[in-house]
Order: sequence, then structure tokens, then C-alpha cells
Amino acid sequence: MMPHENFTLTTEAQSLILERLYHLLAEHYVVPELVPAAEQTLRQQFGTGEFASYTATDAFCEFVTTHLYEYFHDRHLVLQFHAEARPISNEENLTQAAERQAQMVERETLRNFGFQKVERLEGNIGYLDLRFFSSPAIAGDTAAAAMTLLAHTNAIIIDLRHNDGGENYMAHLLTSYLVEAEPILLNSFSFRSHQRTQQCWTLPYVPGKRSTHQPVYILTSAATASAAEEFAYTLQQLRRAAVIGEKTIGAANPVEIYQITKHVKALIPIGKSLNAVSGTNWEGTGVIPDKEVPAAQALHIAHMEALQKVLADTQLSPAASAFLKKEAQKLIQSQTFLNE
Repeated sequence: MMPHENFTLTTEAQSLILERLYHLLAEHYVVPELVPAAEQTLRQQFGTGEFASYTATDAFCEFVTTHLYEYFHDRHLVLQFHAEARPISNEENLTQAAERQAQMVERETLRNFGFQKVERLEGNIGYLDLRFFSSPAIAGDTAAAAMTLLAHTNAIIIDLRHNDGGENYMAHLLTSYLVEAEPILLNSFSFRSHQRTQQCWTLPYVPGKRSTHQPVYILTSAATASAAEEFAYTLQQLRRAAVIGEKTIGAANPVEIYQITKHVKALIPIGKSLNAVSGTNWEGTGVIPDKEVPAAQALHIAHMEALQKVLADTQLSPAASAFLKKEAQKLIQSQTFLNE
């Protein structure tokens, strides 16, 4: 059992956390050949006292995470502190697991499963501000409602500038709304354990109406991460969406969470992702925007581009074209765009 750290770590507690981390990396990290050299270097640094001043648990975790990135260059490899006590992985019983799951659902429900805002902008442009990707098992109805609201717009902007990822199955569900019903292979995930591979496809059925023909714009920032990157990268590779904003973090590898102490957990990448179109992923490089602009300007620019494309649509009836042109001109003249 790990000694009680009370958010302050003794040298012994630091050592035990690191020992447990070394064991988890050796057993689970996706590129095992990188682990021995990194472990040796960390042991040397710990032995020379480089960790001694990081007695606060949060500072210790941040310091270790910084060093892990130096060795592995993997944004998903993280040692993380949390003030709320949680059971150590191998000590958690079914009741505790169910309680933890219920608490997670409650937290995500209070945040509307990441669906911060869905609205119609001037020029009949749909706008979705999505802050994280929740599981379709609990947020599928909310996702369907949001995509239904967007279905009758003439272009769609999906804002991921404040989205740090989450459940990739939600990314697959939302992607399914933007393509035809015939299933498309999106990504394959190869896992170290048992050399297992998992393919991810679009869904042949989604509740409500698909939006298969509207232009799609995805907004990104330097904080956009993980499943949000997968969503942006996948639609970009399918040539279904234009990405506007900043280069993203670059965290592609799927992770597993391991509870080391009641207040420290490790996020360890256990596999690799492979996009079906590019044959690679965004690990380390981030998603490169089609139009790279400061994140604060991305919505304004996407809205303007969407308006121009809608007004140039020759499939619109004369009445619809006149209505949208009038609305767009009023917007452009007033320069009243959404607050960034």
C-alpha cells in the first residue's frame, strides 16, 4: 500500500510512485523498447536529487510528465494529480466502480455532455460549440438533437477550439452524420496487448437526418487534443471538412488510465492509430489546418468563408438565394459576428 501523501510527498512516496510507473510502462506502453532507457535516466535523476524539491503532489506529477515527454515525445503519456480520492485500480470493487461511473455521468450531464452551444448563424450557417466528446451510450440523444438542429442549415461550423478530447466513439458517431450511409473505414487502432487491432467505421444508421452535402468547417486551437483531433483529422483526410485555426496538440495514441495512488493516476498509451486515408496519424505533429490563423479569428473567418460558399451555391432557388443574400449582406455591413 502506498503511504498516505496528504498532497505532500516524502522521498519514499515519490520513489514508490515512480516504481509503479516504471512497472506500468514496461507492461503496457505501446513502444516498449523506449522504456528501459527512459527508466534508467529517471532513476539517475531521482538518485541525484532532481525531484527532491517537488514535494507537492501536483508539482511532482507535472515535473515527471515534462520529463516523460522529453523521452517519449508522447502527449498522451501523463502522470496526473487529482484532489478527489479514488480507489487504486487493483483494489476497486464493483460497487466502487459503479459509484465512480455514476459520478462521471452526473458531471458530464451537468455539462450537457460537451454540447455547449448549437445555433443557426446569419446566412443559415449552423454552429456547434463542442467542448468534449462524451460516450454515445449516455450522450447519443443529445448528439442526435444537435445534429438534427444543424441538418437544415446550408453550411456547418464545428468549434473544437476548447475541446481536449474524450470518447472517440462520439467522434465516429458525429462523423457518420456528415457522410453517406454506406460505412466508411475511418481508423484502425493496433494495441500492444495480444497484438489486437480494432477498426473504426461510420455507422449505416443514425437517428435523424444526415448532413452530407453542406460545406463543413472545423475550428481548432493549440489546445485541441485527442479525440477532437481525431475528428478533425478524419474529416480533413476524407476531404469532408476544412480545418481553420491553429495546429493542434498532437496526441493520437489511445490510452488506458491506471490509478497509482488515491490521488495520482497515469495515462499510458497502449496502442497506435492509423488513418484509413493517410496511412498515418497526427501523433507529435498535430492536425495541420487547411487555413492556419490565430484561434481567436477562426470563427470569423470560417463564418465569412461559409457565407461566400452558400451565396455561390447555384442549386438554391431564386427566393432562397435572395433571402440568404439579404441576410448575409446585413451581417457583413454590420460586422456583428459571434464573440470569440
